[in-house]
Amino acid sequence: MSSKRASWPRRLRTALPYLLAVGVVIALVLAVNPGRFADAAERFDPSFAPLIALLCLAYYVLQGVRWQPLLLAIGARIRLRDTVILNLAGQSAGLLPGGELARAVLVSEVAGVQVGGAIATITVQELIYTVLIIAAAVPGSLHHTIAAVGIGVALAGVLTVTAILTVEPVFDRVVALVRHLPLLKRIEPDLVELQRDTVVLLRRWDTLYWSGISAVQAVGTITMFWLVIQAVYPGHVSWPVAAFAYAVASVAGVLSLGPGGLGGFEAAGVGMLVVVGVPFQVAVAATVLQRVADKGLGTLYGSVAYFYARAHYRLKQARVTRHGQRRGRRPPQHKAASRQRAASRR
Repeated sequence: MSSKRASWPRRLRTALPYLLAVGVVIALVLAVNPGRFADAAERFDPSFAPLIALLCLAYYVLQGVRWQPLLLAIGARIRLRDTVILNLAGQSAGLLPGGELARAVLVSEVAGVQVGGAIATITVQELIYTVLIIAAAVPGSLHHTIAAVGIGVALAGVLTVTAILTVEPVFDRVVALVRHLPLLKRIEPDLVELQRDTVVLLRRWDTLYWSGISAVQAVGTITMFWLVIQAVYPGHVSWPVAAFAYAVASVAGVLSLGPGGLGGFEAAGVGMLVVVGVPFQVAVAATVLQRVADKGLGTLYGSVAYFYARAHYRLKQARVTRHGQRRGRRPPQHKAASRQRAASRR
């Protein structure tokens, strides 16, 4: 009985980000009035749906293609086809707490690499992709002062993360801070390992070379967002304006720490669309429909890929998000090396 009671606070802490994120979406719908939200959503032109669905699938396929060179750089023994399938399979947990790392868990089992190394490749991939999203947003933000401020904040956030991971003195200060926080100090060896692997990847010439694929991803996902807006509110929002709204919303989603950016993305996306003159109820409907098209379809595609991958690769892991950390633990000698590197910084 006591163990069950003790597990409730742990479960609550795990579910809290998800509950808060869902609460933000519900609050937006209630703020606009459910009836008016439904009216705005009903304006969606279904002729846009096939192209939106295709762009969503293309995004995740390209994400897998871009991931392949990074995995090879850390010694993964994996074919391009397998990387694409496992990347898709990881999206099945994209809306669950910690689900963003599911693809790292799957690749670690199939390709024979440590989860920590796979997470470093994802970190590099997402940093480059975010920078490109922000770059695409600059033209549309120039005519809106508030939007330009939002882009500046987003860029500052990305540069801050990059500086923490790549500038040694800055990283040492962060590690020193982590060391004095009881809830975070246990992750210090993992943080040191992540920083080391990230720096190695960022210094490789082919990391920059293959970033063209990330640029195509960025154009595709912004176009999907723009098409959703056109389907609900045609002719009122240009592609550059949609680009800056999407960029600010994406960074807000990352900073919100919600699963899949849920909550933060919707709040910032609605705010940016309202700034450029989109009616509130239309902004809420378009942003929520975008998330259904993105994460909803991504979860559907990912679930199909996961059931295929589970059978094809004979995965031992049935629930990657629940056991991801356990499977991701490094061998004792690897952990000892990480602790030694962390101690050398003190």
